[in-house]
Amino acid sequence: MNSTTQEIRNFWNDRADTFGSNSKATLGDTALRQLEISAMLRELRTRRPADVLDVGCGNGFSTRHAAHALPRCKFIGVDYSPAMIHNASTESLTNVHFDVADVLDAATLPTGPFDVIYTQRCIQNLPQWPQQIEAINNLRARLRPDGSLLLMECSRDGVEQLNRCRRRFARQPIENIEPWHNNFLCDQHMVDTFDATVTCFSSTYMFLTKILHPRLSRIAWRLPAIGRFGYDRLYTIGT
Repeated sequence: MNSTTQEIRNFWNDRADTFGSNSKATLGDTALRQLEISAMLRELRTRRPADVLDVGCGNGFSTRHAAHALPRCKFIGVDYSPAMIHNASTESLTNVHFDVADVLDAATLPTGPFDVIYTQRCIQNLPQWPQQIEAINNLRARLRPDGSLLLMECSRDGVEQLNRCRRRFARQPIENIEPWHNNFLCDQHMVDTFDATVTCFSSTYMFLTKILHPRLSRIAWRLPAIGRFGYDRLYTIGT
């Protein structure tokens, strides 16, 4: 593990100590967090999986939501932050198990195979694109042949698009959307390397809250996505 990767792990261990089981442990924008959970649940319900792996599960907040919603499905949540997994394990559910694993160390990952493997802002915590490729390939190796890899990650293209739109509305660009511990994905890299399908599930939310007014978040996360906008995107690899 290089020093940058260790610094990022330390960052998440500190977040775990600060926020415990709170939803803000992995994202301060609670309305966007609810949108992510709702969008992922729709994907899971469409596929009706029996076995699901949640990679980078943090404190298990969204994993538990999915496990409650799909009680017949077996979930495993993994994260490379021991402090996050400690917090995730405080609430026991019959259909979910949590463990420490590193997406760059294939030997630590559950063997599966899984019908669905998903992430929510996990791959972007790897500092370089070659590491992200390695991580995605490690996850693909744990899928069933007809399985789905659902990567809910932030897009650098989406950030640039958002700030172009803000300029058209005579608003200043938002600086530092991509924090120091993240390396947002590039859509074309995902398409060219993995034949990924890109879904802009946060388009309505992002336009209403980042272009018009942040207070619209209270209703924006409940509205259907319209158009291809927003930097929180879903990359689907497989079926």
